[in-house]
Amino acid sequence: MRTGSPDRQICRAAILLAAALAAGFVVSSLSLPGLGEAGRRALGIFAVAAILWIAEPFPLYVTSFVVVILEVVFLGRPGGPLGLAAGGYAIFMRPFFDPVVALFLGGFVLARGVTRYRLDERIARGILSRVGGRPQMVLLGMMVTTSALSMWISNTATCALMIAVALPVVHSLPENEPFRTAILLGIPFAADIGGIGTPIGTPPNAIAMGILRQTGAELGFLDWMARGIPVVILLLFVAWTLLRLLYRPRAASIRLPDAAVPPMDRRSWLVLGVFGIVVVLWLTGGLHGVPAAAVALLPFVVFFGFGFLDREDLGKLGWGVLLIIGGGMSLGVAMRESGLTAWIVSQLPLSELGTAAILFVLAGAAVAMTTFISNTATANLLLPVVVGIAAIEPVTSAVVVAMSASAAMILPISTPSNAIAYGTGLVSVRDMMRAGSIVAVVSATVIVLFIRYVF
Repeated sequence: MRTGSPDRQICRAAILLAAALAAGFVVSSLSLPGLGEAGRRALGIFAVAAILWIAEPFPLYVTSFVVVILEVVFLGRPGGPLGLAAGGYAIFMRPFFDPVVALFLGGFVLARGVTRYRLDERIARGILSRVGGRPQMVLLGMMVTTSALSMWISNTATCALMIAVALPVVHSLPENEPFRTAILLGIPFAADIGGIGTPIGTPPNAIAMGILRQTGAELGFLDWMARGIPVVILLLFVAWTLLRLLYRPRAASIRLPDAAVPPMDRRSWLVLGVFGIVVVLWLTGGLHGVPAAAVALLPFVVFFGFGFLDREDLGKLGWGVLLIIGGGMSLGVAMRESGLTAWIVSQLPLSELGTAAILFVLAGAAVAMTTFISNTATANLLLPVVVGIAAIEPVTSAVVVAMSASAAMILPISTPSNAIAYGTGLVSVRDMMRAGSIVAVVSATVIVLFIRYVF
C-alpha cells in the first residue's frame, strides 16, 4: 500500500514520541548523587520536553500537554514522590491560567483588532511616507516602524506586513543594488528586536514574567518596558548601522510606492481608541492599581462583546502560543518543586565566575539554542534553571535570557521573521548568516552589559 505524506508524518511523530518517552525513562532511572526520586522523574520529563520541543514531531503546544500529563502521572498523584495531597496535581495546571497568559491573550486580541481594521498598514505607510527618499532613511523608517509594531503585534505578523510594504520598494531597485538586501534583512531583524520591548512582544518575555512570578520576584509591565525599550533602541541602531555598512546603497534615492488605504471609519477609530486606552492603563498600573492581566481582558470584552471581532477572529488568535507559555511555566513548577532546579544549579561550575561572566554564558547559551530551535522552546528550557542561580538576582538572569533568545537571527530557521524574509527568494543564507551573526553577538553583549550595569 502506498504511504502518503500524512501517514509518514504520523509515523515520524509516533517514533519520535516513543523515542522521547524512552529517553525520559532512561534519564529518570539514572542514579545521580544528591538528586532524589522526584528530581529524577522531573529530569526525565525535562528530557522528554527537550526532545519534543527540539525535534518538533508535532506542534509545540501539543508538547505542553504531554508535559502536563507526565507531571500529573509521575509527580502529582497522592502519595507520589512530591507527597502531594488529593488534588495537588493542580499546581501543574494552574500556569495555563496564569495572569501572564491573560496578558498575552489581551495582546493577541488587540493585534487582531488592529489587523482586522488595517490600522497596522495605515500606521506603517504613514510613518514611511515621512522619511524621505534617502536610502539610509528609508531603511531606518522601515526598521523603526517594524520594531514599534512588533512591540504590540506578533513579530511574525509584523514582519509579514512590512515585507509586503517593502517588496514594491525592493523591486523598484536594480537587481545588482546591494541595498535591497539591507531592506529585506532590516525588517526581520527589527521585528525580532522590537519584540524585546514589551511583555507581550514575544513569548519568551511572558514566560520569563510567569516564572519570576512563581518565584515571588514580580516584574510589572512598565518595569519590563523600562528595561526593554532602551535595549530596543540600542539594538536597532546597531543593526541599522551594520546593514548600512555591509550593503552600501548605490542608488541616490528611493521612491516609496503609493497605495490606496481605505479612510478611517467609526469602527476603526473606536478600535484605535481602545488600543490607546489599554496601553495607557498598562503603563500606569502603579497609579490605578489594576493588574495588567485584568486590563488585558478589556479589549476581549469590547471587541467581541460589541461585534468588532467575530467567531472567525476568535479562531485566529494565538491559542497555540498561550498553551506553549503555559507548558513552559508548568515545567518550571515541576523542576522547582522536585528540587531539580536547585540540583542543576549546584552542579554548575559558577563559583569561579563573576556575575557578568555568568550572564554572558547564559546569553550565549540562549543565542546558540535559538539559532536552531524556537526562542519559545529555548525560554521554556533555560528559564526554570537560570532563575535558581543564587549568584544572580532572578529578574536579571531571566530578563537577560529572554531578551537574548530574541536576538538570535542567524539562520532562516532561527525565527519566523527570518523565514519570511528568506521566503521572498531575494535573500541568501550567506547574507543572513553574515549580518545575523554580528547582530546576535553584539545584541547579546549589549543586553548583558545594559541589564547588568544599568539595572
